[in-house]
Amino acid sequence: MHSAAADRLTATDAAPARRRFERGRARVLAGADIGALALAYATSYAISDRIAPLPPVSAPGWFLALLGLSSVPVWVAIFTAYGLYENDARRISVASFDEVRDVFHAILAGSLGFLIVSQAVRHLFGWWVYTAVEAFLFLGAGLVLVPLVRGSIRSWVFPRVMRRQRAVIVGGGQEAELVKRKLEAHPEYGLDVVAVLDGDAELTRSVDELDADRVLLAAPTAEQDELLELLRNVRRSDVQVSIVPRYCDIFTSHAILDEIEGIPVVSLPPMRLGRPSRVLKRGFDLVVSLVLLVVLAPVLALIALAIQLDSPGPPVYRQPRRGRDGSTFRITKFRTMRVGAEAERQTVAHLNAVDGPLFKVKGDDPRVTRIGGFLRRTSLDELPQLWNVLHGEMSLVGPRPFVLYEADLITGWARRRLDMTPGITGLWQVLGRNDMPFEDMVKLDYLYVTNWSVWWDLKILCQTIPVVLGKRGAY
Repeated sequence: MHSAAADRLTATDAAPARRRFERGRARVLAGADIGALALAYATSYAISDRIAPLPPVSAPGWFLALLGLSSVPVWVAIFTAYGLYENDARRISVASFDEVRDVFHAILAGSLGFLIVSQAVRHLFGWWVYTAVEAFLFLGAGLVLVPLVRGSIRSWVFPRVMRRQRAVIVGGGQEAELVKRKLEAHPEYGLDVVAVLDGDAELTRSVDELDADRVLLAAPTAEQDELLELLRNVRRSDVQVSIVPRYCDIFTSHAILDEIEGIPVVSLPPMRLGRPSRVLKRGFDLVVSLVLLVVLAPVLALIALAIQLDSPGPPVYRQPRRGRDGSTFRITKFRTMRVGAEAERQTVAHLNAVDGPLFKVKGDDPRVTRIGGFLRRTSLDELPQLWNVLHGEMSLVGPRPFVLYEADLITGWARRRLDMTPGITGLWQVLGRNDMPFEDMVKLDYLYVTNWSVWWDLKILCQTIPVVLGKRGAY
C-alpha cells in the first residue's frame, strides 16, 4: 500500500536539487548585491572627494583591501537577516521595488556599523576611512543601485540561466484555469504548470512523480477534511504550497494577514480616497508631467515631424474617452493610422484579436502607417497623454481610459473604477496590456481604485519601464 511516509522517502532524492536551485538564486543575488554596493562605495567616494572638506580616504592600501574583503560576508549576513535572499524561493511574483524598505534598512544598518568602525580606526591610527558625508552619499547610491541591479538580474538573468520551477495546480473549474492562464502569460515568474489536479487522493504521489517544486491550491472540489490531509502530507521542506483565496477578485498584496486564536484572518485595507490623498496624487502628477514635457519636448517635436512626413494629416489624434465620475474628455495621442481609419473599422473587423467590446488588431493592420507601427510597438504614441495629465484629465497611474462605448458597458460594482482619474499606465499595463481579456482589465481597475496607495503608484510606474522596453502586449 502506498503511504505518506513512502512519499516522503521518494521526495528525498529531489530535495537536494531543489535546495541547490534555491541556493543558486541566493548566490547570484548576493554577488549582484556586493557588486552594486561596491559601485555605490566608489560613487560616494568620488563625489565626496569634490565636495567634502576632508580627504575621503587616508588609510594605506593594504588596510583598505583587508577592510573591503572582510566587509563582504558582513553585508551578506545583514541582507540575509532582513530576509532579502528568501523571497525568490518563497514567492511566485517577486518585485524588487517591494524590497526597497528592507534594502534601505539593511544598508542603513551596515553603513552605521561601518561608520562606527571607521571612527574607531581614526581614533586608534589617525586614518580617514569613512565619514558622515560618504555615509549619506553611499545610502542614496545604494538605495538606487541595489534594487536596480536586483531587478535586472530577475528580469534578464534568472529566466535565461536558472532552472524553472515545476508547478502543480490543485483545483477545478474556472479558478484553476484562471491561475494556469495567468502563470503561462508571465514566463518571468519562472513557473511551468506540469499538471492540474482536482483534489486527487494521490496528490503526494503525483507531486513526487512530477518532481513538482510548488503546489497551488485553487478552489478544489474535494471535501475540506480530505484536502487538509492531502496538504499536510505534501507540505515539506522541498515543496512550496500556495493557496489562492476564494475572494481573490478583491484581494491584493496590500491585504493584512491577521490571526484570531490560531485562525488566520485576511483584512482588506481601508479605501484611501480622501481629499489629502487626491491632492498628493495630483501634485505628483503635475510636477512629473511638467518636467517630462519640458525634457521630452525635442523628442515630441521630432516624432510629430516624422508623422507629417510619413502620411498626410495632423500629427496628433484626439478621441473622446470616459473620465473620472463618468465625465468625457479627449485623450491626446500621436496619430498612428491614416486619416479616416475609424470609418474603415468594419472592413478590418475580422482581424480583431481581443475579446469583449475592445477592438485591437494584432499583427498587420492595413490602416497603420509606417511610423505608426514603430510608435505603437515602442509606446511612444502615448507620450502626448502627458498633456492630459498636466490638465488634470488623466493621471500618470490609474484605471484604463476606455472609449465611450466600451466604458458604458461596465456596470454595477465595476463602475467604482470611475472614482479615480484614468491613467497613462496602471495594473492592466504592467500585467498584460492588450493581451489581457476585457473582464480582467475591469477587475484590475476595481482592485486599483479600492486599494490605492502612493507606494503602489510608484511601484506601478517602476514596473511599467521594463514592460514598455520589452514591448509586451504593444500593438
